[in-house]
Amino acid sequence: MKINIFFLMAMLVTFSSQSFATNVDEWNYENITGTLKPTPGCKDKEKASKQASSGYRFKKYAKLLCGSKGYGWAIDEIVDNGEIICEECEGDYENTEKYRCHVKDVVVKCKQVAR
Repeated sequence: MKINIFFLMAMLVTFSSQSFATNVDEWNYENITGTLKPTPGCKDKEKASKQASSGYRFKKYAKLLCGSKGYGWAIDEIVDNGEIICEECEGDYENTEKYRCHVKDVVVKCKQVAR
């Protein structure tokens, strides 16, 4: 009899914790517009513009735009890829056709769990 009660209590504790889990059905959405960081170093214009506008680096800094909104905000989708701006490098690279590029006016759709 005591074993049955112990077994019943163990089952109750095990399955009751799942009933208190929150169901995430509602999200807050917000569009954020921002400018991403320029590419590191000075490169050929084609290579610098490609690096700034696509791939891992672009996704990473687009994700950071949502993170700048505050804790709990995550990227849902990239709405607009923005405009690529390339500037000629100065200093040691002057007159060598080397550029740094960044993406201006990127629009990302961010989401947060509604509370």
